[in-house]
Amino acid sequence: MIRNIYYILCTLAFLPLFLCAQKQKGTTQEGSTPIEFSADRIKYVAKVGAQMLIGNVVFKHEGVIITCDSAYRFNNNTLNAYSHIVIRKGDSLTITGDNLKYDGNAKLATVEGNVVCVEKDMTLTTPILTYDVKNSVGSYFGGGTIVNKENTLTSRNGYYYSTGKTLAFRYNVKLTNPDYTMYCDTLTYNTVTKTAFFIGPTTIISKENRLYCENGWYDTEREKSHLNTNAHVFTKTNELMADSIYYDRKAGYGKAFSCVQIRDTVNKTIIHGNLAEHYENTNISIVTKNALLIKQFATDSMLISADTLYSEQRVSKIKGNKDSVFVKAYRNIKIYKKDLQGVSDSLTYTTYDSTLVLYNNPVMWSDSTQMNAREVRVHLKNDEVESFELTGNAFIITQEDSLKFNQIKGKEVKGYFVDDSLRLITVEGNAQVAYYIRNDKKQLMALNKTECASIRVLFASGEMDQITFIKKPVSILIPIKDVNPEKERFKGFSWNPQRKPKDRKAFLDF
Repeated sequence: MIRNIYYILCTLAFLPLFLCAQKQKGTTQEGSTPIEFSADRIKYVAKVGAQMLIGNVVFKHEGVIITCDSAYRFNNNTLNAYSHIVIRKGDSLTITGDNLKYDGNAKLATVEGNVVCVEKDMTLTTPILTYDVKNSVGSYFGGGTIVNKENTLTSRNGYYYSTGKTLAFRYNVKLTNPDYTMYCDTLTYNTVTKTAFFIGPTTIISKENRLYCENGWYDTEREKSHLNTNAHVFTKTNELMADSIYYDRKAGYGKAFSCVQIRDTVNKTIIHGNLAEHYENTNISIVTKNALLIKQFATDSMLISADTLYSEQRVSKIKGNKDSVFVKAYRNIKIYKKDLQGVSDSLTYTTYDSTLVLYNNPVMWSDSTQMNAREVRVHLKNDEVESFELTGNAFIITQEDSLKFNQIKGKEVKGYFVDDSLRLITVEGNAQVAYYIRNDKKQLMALNKTECASIRVLFASGEMDQITFIKKPVSILIPIKDVNPEKERFKGFSWNPQRKPKDRKAFLDF
């Protein structure tokens, strides 16, 4: 009798556990594995219809180990765990938090309260984390912070794909590094390659510069990036814009593609082109494919187009001297300013002394006056053309009619501008002049040819007005009926109106 009573009492004591186990097994979804468990104490709580596990609680399920202080284990293969939650998967992933809901059928864990997810050298903290055990995917929607060595990333929403070592973030994304800070709308980040891919308005800020684009990628370890869609790079004195920009921060090298603009806010210059390279360490930029330099003045601007533009920012090593920009242009040079136009094979320009030098038999025009020589120097001052110098077979030519030309020739010619108009020309060394004389009725009367040491020519309304011959001038006057226009042209004469840049439109439609 005593043995029977003892057996009945034991059976009644363990009946809830037995019944629960039987029911749990019956409600586990097909294809799911029952959750294994152990604890210091286990009891059935009828009020909640679950087993209550207390002390050193351990759950095991398909490679995942969960430990906590206490938990409810329900008969549908789910559980709620409390206090000191620790989830481990393999040797690399650990998740901790205050509370846990785990569905063994869906293999889905939701951890709440002071959540910390650690995988190797990456740590994620968030108020609530949902973790897909089967696919090793974690996600949060209430804000989170990820720290990976020197990188710290925050966002409102985030997804972590453990198997692919990839993180994806949305809304108010901020990636902070000792050398830079990135802000964007949508970002994916690979923890192995340390590369971030971004979509939407994105800004990367450092001490040296600021990057902006709306699509691209950034290698946070090698500090290389490719910026697409409205791409910009801003420095203290320059702004680079293009359809696409490749940038290597460590090497200080950038390459821009299509619709390129480089703005120098200090020296008021803009360089256009469709391909540009920039070397930060030497402050050198090279622009090709429809290269165009625009030098801005107060009321006007000078446009210079070329096959290739080379720009170098030169830092002064002398205290008190200002920094400057040095520009070289190669092949098919065209220049346009309201009061001055020109063509040449190559040129240089420096902001230090505002001097423009044209090489290899350039030709320049001011109003209807053509100037050509082996080399031309143009001096700018106060946002205007101040003067020019022609050296080597220097010519100044104006046209009287289709066959007749006024000519000035010498070793060196200097011209001076007032209010954007040519007012004075001086000729030094073997000075020669040939100009036509008209009567009061503007009829051609004769050709004056003079040789002397030097000449001064005054201009009015773009035309020669007064000529002064200095030091033993020798002149002849040829009646107009005896003039053979072609024979009267000086040696080296060349008239090239077809080469003259006509207007700004030809420069800006590139």
